[in-house]
Amino acid sequence: MRSRLLARLAGLLLAVGVAVGGVLVPAAPASAHCSGHNTHPDVYGSGGISFGSGTAIRTRPHVGCTIKGRGYTTQGIDVHCAFETGELWLYVRNTSTGVSGWSRRDALRYSRDVVVRDCVNSSVYWYIFA
Repeated sequence: MRSRLLARLAGLLLAVGVAVGGVLVPAAPASAHCSGHNTHPDVYGSGGISFGSGTAIRTRPHVGCTIKGRGYTTQGIDVHCAFETGELWLYVRNTSTGVSGWSRRDALRYSRDVVVRDCVNSSVYWYIFA
């Protein structure tokens, strides 16, 4: 009985993740981060945000996810909302190419401070300082 309990506990720890030196190592591969984030309505339209030089536009808000396209400083941007995964991501659409997806906050340029609504909780706002 005890060995079954320990086997189940070990399996559970592997499924959830293993703590190593105070860091949680996920059991799922990075591709697991690349699912579950759908498109969002356009809730930001106050300007002040532009693409950097070759900003990656990804399928989901994680650096391991597929790059759908890139945004450049000369191209237009439509910002929808923001989502935090340990890093802040913005759901954007490149108005020059039509490509939509997720770009990291630090890959975009800001001409002034901006406030963007959270993608999941519409009563939460993200303040981004230029």
